[in-house]
Amino acid sequence: MKIVADTNVLISGLLWGGPPNRILKWARDGLVVLIACESTINELKRIVQYKRFAQRLSVLKITPPDVIVYAMNIVTFAPEPLNIHQVISVDPFDNIFLALASENEVHLIVSGDHHLLDLEEYNSIQILKPSVAVQVIESL
Repeated sequence: MKIVADTNVLISGLLWGGPPNRILKWARDGLVVLIACESTINELKRIVQYKRFAQRLSVLKITPPDVIVYAMNIVTFAPEPLNIHQVISVDPFDNIFLALASENEVHLIVSGDHHLLDLEEYNSIQILKPSVAVQVIESL
């Protein structure tokens, strides 16, 4: 099963437990394919540097580069999307997740972002919260 996870799911899964972490472990173990591209990893690089994550990184005794290296080892890289339609105007970067999923025959988009979740689906690809995505994946 191919999945696109937005940045907040990646951050949550990399720094905490719960459903986002479970999805990343499945990607690490080869049970799901987590699709990313250079732009989504660059966004992760930017976000993980935020001060609000400094304490959590310190507790885990890891650095932002450590997080990125781990993430890069569990994702499958795809080319940058060619057709990024402006479906979401409030946060235009979110459109890359839609395009990435659409152009790579992804089965699920996993997100905690209401801009994406409010769509419910895009090009017949379900957009689910991590907890619901875990239930769907487990049922297969």
